[in-house]
Order: sequence, then C-alpha cells, then structure tokens
Amino acid sequence: MNVAYQIQVPVSEMKDAAQCNLYVEVAADHLLFGILDNNKHEFIALQYVNLDKYNAFNHCKELIYHNEWLARSYNKVTVVYYFPESLLVPEPLLDSGLNKSSFDLVYGDLNKGELLSDHLPGWNMYNIYRVPAVLHQLLGTHFPKGHFFHAYTLLLKRKAQTIGEAEGDEATLIFYPNKLLFALYRDGDLQIIQTFEYETAVDVAYHLLNACRWFEVDCGQVVLCISGLLDDQSSVFSELQKYFMHIKLDDRPADFTYNETFNEYPRHFFSSLFNIALCE
Repeated sequence: MNVAYQIQVPVSEMKDAAQCNLYVEVAADHLLFGILDNNKHEFIALQYVNLDKYNAFNHCKELIYHNEWLARSYNKVTVVYYFPESLLVPEPLLDSGLNKSSFDLVYGDLNKGELLSDHLPGWNMYNIYRVPAVLHQLLGTHFPKGHFFHAYTLLLKRKAQTIGEAEGDEATLIFYPNKLLFALYRDGDLQIIQTFEYETAVDVAYHLLNACRWFEVDCGQVVLCISGLLDDQSSVFSELQKYFMHIKLDDRPADFTYNETFNEYPRHFFSSLFNIALCE
C-alpha cells in the first residue's frame, strides 16, 4: 500500500467536517477520495492510494479506520465502487429474481459477493453489479448514511447531463494504472462500456482499435475524451495519436474551485472524481 497522490490542506484547517462532502472511489487496486468544502464550493483535499491486490481488503480497512480524513463525520458521503463485473439491463426487462443467475452466466460463480443495482432513468436501464460482501459491509458500517453507486452509473449519469444533441461517435476514456474505463457513444446512444486491462501502450491501442472495428467506428472521426492518470507525454498518449485524429483532455468542472495545490497536477487527472459531485 502506498500513497501515489496527495493534495490537501492541514486537517486542522478544516474546522467543520459537517460542512463538507466526502467522495470515495474504491477498487480492487486503489482507493481514491476527495473532500468538497460546501461553504466555499471548493475541493480542499484528495488522496489516491495504491492497494496490494492480494491484501486489498486489509489495506482498505486500515485506511478507513486510521486515515485522519476518512475518520471524520461529513455532511454527505458518496462511495463509488469500481469493480468491472457489471450488467446493464433495459428497464422493461429487469427481473430481480434473475440477477444472480444472469451474473453467474456471464461472469461465473467463482467470485462471491453482494449484488447491488443502480437505476439509470436517463438511459432507461439498471446497472447491476457485484462487490465483495465484506467490503460493502465495512463501508456501510463506517459510513452508515453513505450513498453507494457503481462507477459506470455515475459516468452515464454525468454523460446524460452533458450529451445534448449529440451527433457522431464519441468515446470516454478514464485511465488508471494498468486499466482503462472505456465507453463508446453513437449519436448520444451508448454502444459499450467496459474496463480493459493493459500493460503496454500497444495493448491500449489494440483494445480501442478492436472496439472501433466491432462497432464500425471511423478512427479519423471519433472523438476521444480522456481523463484520469495519463500523462500527455506518455507512450500511451503518443500511441493513441497514431490512430486517432480527435483527442481532447477533460477538464476539471468549472462548477467548483480547487485548492491551489491541485495545480501541481494536470487538470484532467482527477476530473472523474470531481464529476461525482455533479451527478448525484
């Protein structure tokens, strides 16, 4: 377990946590959280911790109970699960009695966990997903008034807010170390949302080109909107530029202000976390 990114004012300067919102993203290999001061409408703290995937639960438990920021009582807590096992089901076809059978059919029954669901009225569907039961119990106990969602859910909610009269092909890419959240839209309609794992820049290009081939997307026309932990001087970014003509880096939402220490990092690095505050 190691802290990869840390942006924060001294804890002593946050006089009243009850006037702040906490946003937490939890995955098998990382925990990311940000704190929004509601009085100033300003993000004042952020921390990104890499977890050992073989001991992730214990590391997560240690953070939850011993991190001085996570130990406080906040006005509102939102927890976002980023585990790739997810099924998007059209609302008219939802049958809660078949959720487990559907999951076992698609993902197998080796990974045990708790099935949760989020409603996406803007897309007329439900997102059904599985998270480790012990993790959900830990977070539910520590944040008894917390609101829990899946990462795909909030990505699609935010997209529904901004899509307008969309035309053509557009893809959202959120980068993490060795994995990529990818969503493809055509004229505003979702085509695919999936998580790809990668080790090299060529792996990333392969996954995107393969998706474009399956959905008959013109690499010269599709717009890639990139956020997350991708340096625009990296080999991955250079590889994407070989095949895609329209690449843009996401920006921090203008709805908030940000502590000046956030300027030490590119503006697209944590935009997906900030967007959580706009789509609840």
